[in-house]
Amino acid sequence: MTRFTLPVLAIGFASVLAQSSLPPPFPRTNATKLLETEKIVVWDIVWPKGQPTAMHRHPHDQVGTYYVRGGRLITQPDGTKREGMTEVGNLSTTRKGTTHIEEGATDPPLRAVFIELLQDSGPASPVADSSTLPRSGLKQLLDDDRVTVWDGVWKSGPEALKYHASRDTVIVFLDSGKLRTAGKESPLVADVKAGTMRYLAHDSAETLEMIEGAPRTMFFQLK
Repeated sequence: MTRFTLPVLAIGFASVLAQSSLPPPFPRTNATKLLETEKIVVWDIVWPKGQPTAMHRHPHDQVGTYYVRGGRLITQPDGTKREGMTEVGNLSTTRKGTTHIEEGATDPPLRAVFIELLQDSGPASPVADSSTLPRSGLKQLLDDDRVTVWDGVWKSGPEALKYHASRDTVIVFLDSGKLRTAGKESPLVADVKAGTMRYLAHDSAETLEMIEGAPRTMFFQLK
């Protein structure tokens, strides 16, 4: 058995070396950078049918959601393939070191907003969430050392949620509505639709309020 040790070690080392030299998932064709801070990079991604990415390795943990339903084919480094449909609003979490090829499998294609988490761990003492999200009727999908994710319908009207960020927050809309931003010199009103992303820093003076429609919305609060 001893005579096989060195070849096996050599093969294992070559495999590790090959994976470490793979490109990251971004930037790439069909991925648009929406935002970059010291903590995160936010990408708008589309997977066109029949257009595979290169084999790539994720250097950071990643979280996000999908705003257009579609199919995707995933190929692992060993050649194993997995195809599936992804629904709007599914929560995506990808761990650092994940290695694969991604290819769209439907037309219209799958679309998503993903957030790369540039820091490997969260703060030792996270800032407390003083927003009204825990009392807004939204569902908490994830709460770990770096991010809390909320999902639900953001209704309009006098009793509706008025969001002021106590933590840096990425907001992804999954339906259409009309959003008012207050806290600047004069309020601003803008249309939102599936795939619209808004970012509020924890020290922002802005408050967001839905004034028309009731879009499904996901909040990613960074700790």
